[in-house]
Amino acid sequence: VSIYCQRRGWQRIYDNRRQDYALKWCEIKCRETYYHFKEGEQLLYQIPNNRVLTSKIGLLSCLREQERVMKKVGRSSNSKNLCQAKVRAHKQRSSFFWMHKSTGHKLLLKMEEFFPESFRLDLKDERNAFSELCKEEQIWICKPSCSNQGRGIFLLKNPAAANTLQAKLHGSEGDLPSKRVQCRAPQARIVQRYIHQPLLLEGKKFDVRSYLLIACTAPYVLFFAQGYVRLTCTNYDAMSDDLTVHLTNQYMQKKNSLYSQLKDETVWRMEHFNSYINEKFTKTNSLPKDWVFTVFTVSASEC
Repeated sequence: VSIYCQRRGWQRIYDNRRQDYALKWCEIKCRETYYHFKEGEQLLYQIPNNRVLTSKIGLLSCLREQERVMKKVGRSSNSKNLCQAKVRAHKQRSSFFWMHKSTGHKLLLKMEEFFPESFRLDLKDERNAFSELCKEEQIWICKPSCSNQGRGIFLLKNPAAANTLQAKLHGSEGDLPSKRVQCRAPQARIVQRYIHQPLLLEGKKFDVRSYLLIACTAPYVLFFAQGYVRLTCTNYDAMSDDLTVHLTNQYMQKKNSLYSQLKDETVWRMEHFNSYINEKFTKTNSLPKDWVFTVFTVSASEC
């Protein structure tokens, strides 16, 4: 960001107490009070209460709150007063409504259809629930709440690995009260059921990175950019211990020994992706021509 701005004639200010800035770039851990923010004159790369979206625990909590509200709305709109059993937050299912473009009918999208089963490891009851669930031979992925570039992520491929993690967390929890010196609490983490049979592109894991700019919240003014497709260097193998097989971001892919040879193949422009879908799936899957631009990215922008 700094290099980009300096190339365009901007001058960097190193005194973070100054309030005469034109653009202020804040990382997640830096909180801006907005007390001196001049709307319409200054740009600030941070929105109030941004941890709701920029941390994994914040996003998970936000989805669960949406679930709670939707359930409450559903109960209040139901003419019959039915008694419903209370279910723990980590076992609940969210309901999200989307409007069908052609028919206008509301479509129900459940949380498990787009968000894997998740547990917060900073909460004892959720750790215990995860401990009971991970006794089977299944793969889980553990992520720090406030981190990026794939740092601190690892896979739990068997109950033994999960038990080791549980013991480590339990030990850290037990040690904290006994220490008289000031210490930092263990890093908050979440654990999610790993999607071990993901949709692949040419045999490789991929994701789509799109951009949404919130220009104004009252009224809402949003700008959407289609972005690009990110792929791994090597073909997917669920049992591989190489994280570059499982994580698609460029920071991780640079650690792969094949990255220098395959760099250009790890990022696809949307035009390339669209041509690929037209060639491979338009006829076999009865997709409309230019499906990427007429359906996929349009749907993403409306979400």
